Amino acid sequence: MGDHSKRMGNPDDLEHLAALFDGRGKLGDRLDEAFTQASSLGVRDKLAPLRPMVRWTDDTAVDLRRRAAILRAEDGDPRAAALYAGFKPEELRGGGLPPEAMLIANASVADASESDTAWLRRKPGETYQDWLQRIPGDAIAKVSGDKNLGEVVGDYITLTALASTVPGAFKVAAAGTLHLIKYFKNGTFLKAPGTTLAQILKGRAPSYIPAQVARLGGTIGARTPPAILSALTGSDTLAQLHGGKLWAWETNVLKVGKNVSAASRAAGAGRLGAFAGGAGAALRTAGWWRAAGAGGGAVSTVVGAVDVWQEGNPATAFKREGAGYVSKVSGVAFNASLTAAMIAPNPVTIGAAAVTGAVYGVATIVDNWETVKRFPGKVADAGAWAGKKAGEGAEKLSDGAKALGRKLGGLFG
Repeated sequence: MGDHSKRMGNPDDLEHLAALFDGRGKLGDRLDEAFTQASSLGVRDKLAPLRPMVRWTDDTAVDLRRRAAILRAEDGDPRAAALYAGFKPEELRGGGLPPEAMLIANASVADASESDTAWLRRKPGETYQDWLQRIPGDAIAKVSGDKNLGEVVGDYITLTALASTVPGAFKVAAAGTLHLIKYFKNGTFLKAPGTTLAQILKGRAPSYIPAQVARLGGTIGARTPPAILSALTGSDTLAQLHGGKLWAWETNVLKVGKNVSAASRAAGAGRLGAFAGGAGAALRTAGWWRAAGAGGGAVSTVVGAVDVWQEGNPATAFKREGAGYVSKVSGVAFNASLTAAMIAPNPVTIGAAAVTGAVYGVATIVDNWETVKRFPGKVADAGAWAGKKAGEGAEKLSDGAKALGRKLGGLFG
């Protein structure tokens, strides 16, 4: 496809045409339905001449989207590389490439007629999040010409993500289990995950917090204006009035919102006004930190759910990825249960967060264990490659200096 053909077209039109081939209820679905009905009637063999149309429909839709992506890359659309890879617009949720990787990826798409773009294309069973994690390393390998260096970058991204998520999952599992034991044994209250700082600032630090830290935190909290402290850590007053709890961090904020909304309705407020009042009370009871954490957990749950959905049939996905698929599914369950526990701390939600956190942590480690073992050796090889390149550069610099010296000697000799 030459430059002229690349620029003669509207990407929206090409994507619309692609949707006519593989969109819901369009040609692809109709062909599948026809073959299904033919099988039920025992005449499937009569439609055998149409079988190649199924593959043609899929290939044509992909080709049209790639042509549209090339046009978008030329216009600077940051989604171009992902669209070219084979993802549909509705699948591009919850992530973005690092700028340097996006620059390389989109430049490759814009120059698709002259460069090899196989590294960009979506692999069988690859989700958008998988692709986002793979592309930066592949981009480095493409630019440097060294596959191992690209793998080092990709593995580093994977291990960084593992280090930032797995310890937190195990922490939630351990803390949740400990709190449940104390709750059933001693009647100790259950608190929402992520509210330890609120306890410290309000002078109610847990026993495992060092005394010096607890005293310092209590002092800072005492010197913070009450309105600001309440906005950040949650309103204990609302928790007591509408949640039946002493402290905001142990309160079910949904219960607070429901009670305030019901009271507003009883006082004559409309449905919308009552809902707004209840939602506002719930947010003030939670406090900014807790509300932000619950919101982030909800977003992570949706992103993870989309990722799992893109995997397709669960049995096939598990057969293909094993522990990797378990990690993704348990990650969605963990984020969902953690979000629920932050909103409504009780034995069920905290117990679910503890169990799913443990499963998620173990499955993620198992899935990445080979990467962990191989990483030091890959780093050593990358260091040797870098040293070799540095030596080659120094040698070229030395040769250049000698050549310059000879020319200067000839001029002034």
